[in-house]
Amino acid sequence: MNRYFQKHSCDDAFYRSMANRPLPKNKTSRFRGVQKNTNPDKPYRVAFTFNRRRYYVGAYADEFEAARIYNEAVLRVIGEHAILNDLPPG
Repeated sequence: MNRYFQKHSCDDAFYRSMANRPLPKNKTSRFRGVQKNTNPDKPYRVAFTFNRRRYYVGAYADEFEAARIYNEAVLRVIGEHAILNDLPPG
């Protein structure tokens, strides 16, 4: 990431630019912040990075539940500029 942009932009512009970045092609989950876990009982884990600090939220059995928990965690830590997953209603 360009350090100049990170230091000299407002939070809103920075997080909008992060939201427009494409997701990696080798991703193991279709949701942001959700990765495959080695535990077969809880195959999805939730983790994200903010201000150079890694947050491990937990491991979950369902991918949709993990994505919902990710949304709640980033809203609590990052706030209104957090990039959320688009979840289906229900």
